[in-house]
Amino acid sequence: MESDRDDTGTADPGRTINLRPFRRRPKAEPDEPPVKPPRAKPKHRRKKRKIAALGLAVLILVTGVAVVGSVFYATVDLPEALDDELSQGSTVYYSDGETVLGELAAEQRTSVGLDEIADDVEHAVVAAEDANFYGHPGVDAKGVLRAIVNNVKGGDQQGASTLTQQYVGLVADIRGDGSYLRKAREAAMAMKMEEEFSKDEILNHYLNIVYFGRGAYGVEAAAQAFFGSSAAELSTSQAALLVAQIKSPDGPFDPRDPYGQGGSTEAATERWEYVLDQMVATGRLEQVKRDAITVLPETLDPTDDPDGLGPEGFVTNGYVLRELAAAGIGTDEVLRGGFDIVTTLDADLQELAVEQTGIREVTAEDEDMAAALTAVEPGTGRVLAYYGGENGAGLDLAADVGHRPGTAFNTVVLAAAREAGIDVWSSELDGSSPRRFETYVDAEGEPMDLVNIGGAQEHETSLVEAVGLKLDTPVYEVAEGLGGDAIARTAAALGIERMWDPHDLDEHGVAAAVDPAQDSGFHPDIGIGAYPITTLDAAVMHATLATGEVVEPYFVESVVGREAGHYDADPPAPAEFGRGLAAEALVPLYENAMEYGDFEVAVNASSTWHAGFSDGLSLAVWAGDEKKEGDGSSHKGTIAEKIWWHVMNGRSDEYRVSGEAPWQDEEGAVSEGPVEAEEDEAQAEQDERDDAETEETREPEAPETEVEPSADRTTEAAEEPPTESEDADWPWG
Repeated sequence: MESDRDDTGTADPGRTINLRPFRRRPKAEPDEPPVKPPRAKPKHRRKKRKIAALGLAVLILVTGVAVVGSVFYATVDLPEALDDELSQGSTVYYSDGETVLGELAAEQRTSVGLDEIADDVEHAVVAAEDANFYGHPGVDAKGVLRAIVNNVKGGDQQGASTLTQQYVGLVADIRGDGSYLRKAREAAMAMKMEEEFSKDEILNHYLNIVYFGRGAYGVEAAAQAFFGSSAAELSTSQAALLVAQIKSPDGPFDPRDPYGQGGSTEAATERWEYVLDQMVATGRLEQVKRDAITVLPETLDPTDDPDGLGPEGFVTNGYVLRELAAAGIGTDEVLRGGFDIVTTLDADLQELAVEQTGIREVTAEDEDMAAALTAVEPGTGRVLAYYGGENGAGLDLAADVGHRPGTAFNTVVLAAAREAGIDVWSSELDGSSPRRFETYVDAEGEPMDLVNIGGAQEHETSLVEAVGLKLDTPVYEVAEGLGGDAIARTAAALGIERMWDPHDLDEHGVAAAVDPAQDSGFHPDIGIGAYPITTLDAAVMHATLATGEVVEPYFVESVVGREAGHYDADPPAPAEFGRGLAAEALVPLYENAMEYGDFEVAVNASSTWHAGFSDGLSLAVWAGDEKKEGDGSSHKGTIAEKIWWHVMNGRSDEYRVSGEAPWQDEEGAVSEGPVEAEEDEAQAEQDERDDAETEETREPEAPETEVEPSADRTTEAAEEPPTESEDADWPWG
């Protein structure tokens, strides 16, 4: 029988097996003893040698690290200063980079001894920031290891800095460096600090320089800023809230949110409760006492302006700090960093607008009156001038409070109608007064009369003419047809970011803020300016009309630090609104300016508003009595008018037109400006009069391309812009 195995002895001939060669033992010579194979070395001996080699390598590495660490430790010195001269304030400049707008510095700091600080402050800061403070030599090895593992795993970056490390980091001005080398320097300094100072001394130094927010460095200044008391008088609850600020000063844990960084009662309460619970966990607060603390302590209102910031405070201590915080430069860093901060404000224009127009005297003359002003550069968004009130730490009337624009808003309806494809030149609208509309009702839901300003009548009119003549009844008719949401969307597209709904009031009569970009059921009376807006948004809106581009307003141009350039503004590219739409909406604004004899500006107005633009300058002014806003008064002879024209009359050549005014057709091409338009209109009227003399029986017809002016506008002589010499009884006269 044949074998079914191959020559390798494998049962399956289809398989291939690699066999290890057989080594034959060498044959012994006849006279020689047999050769024995060498004995294999025991495995356990080889393992021991590997371990020994590895141990030697580790020893060499550890020794090397120790030597390097010792050298590094020896070369790192303690910071020269402890509590004195720890910070250098930053200077804020106008756009020229030379004229000082203000200073930002950590001026609120008073050093006190540990015996002048409430014990609960000490207990709270140790519990929340460094629970093992009294047990480590300046560096918490477990905390460092935990942070390294977390960071390597890709978690949120953790610092694990002890109080001693935090302190030397603040004094040595190395806290802004997030590298591991900084950590090493900080750790070396901290250990040296522990060798020279007691724990109580270190804690005392820390509490005298750490930043708590509201411009307060050290616990004594913080106690005054938050509670109006000394550090020694702080309660357990107050101490916990102060310590809660250390994690993110001027951030989410200040319930008053003075710098607009998203602070809230909810966030403050959560962090405050964490500090209290940590005090219990570290044995520094009894649970029964903790359970009795349930209400967040009341803090002082930081808008009382104790430092007398003045109108510029809205920019220096408001917009500057907020914009830099958004760019990653915190308030603490600004107040201590010695930066040169250049803003967008034009020093000459700001002086003209705030100091020479009488805007600062409006409230002083009548406590029920107030005013606000914003100037923006079209095409860039650079804020050129700003006034939000006298208290630069208080309520900003230019950006935080809306004001009813009235007829100053009607050009938005014109733009919305044009966008919807409506013929805005057709004279089919009824401009009579009064009129009633189905949606224009009183508090009981009953229709009520809508009256044009001064009872003006224009039975057949176009929307363009109605906007120019400030006729509410035909504008409302179009607004009702378009719907409030459509008009709100156009307002948002023009750059208005926030409005207030007069139909949604809380128990205090305060209107709810609404986003015009969202369809929120806006009422048609938005078209006649019933929804308040800010002067900042109004300036942006008219800047959009001037160029057809929507810009984002900003205040900080650049920041230069101690060593090198730190920040340059990088505003988003302007969004396109549509030059054709903007140009057609501007026709009434240029006609309004003609009434004053100025052909280089475009302007719209109401009884409390004056807004418009010239070359390179969009200006919005509100001034009036909030209680009487929208009462149908004339837009002539108002405070806002006088302020606006004072700025426009005094503006520099930088903001004046050279050549033709920038009117544009639907394709965006420059067309004839208002000067030529007025000359053509005058010639057309002369031609009509000549025809009337030869053919008295025929009524002269207006050209189809012209809008027939109302009787009062054709007979009224062009008014000159208000000047300082007029009305001497006004504050600016």
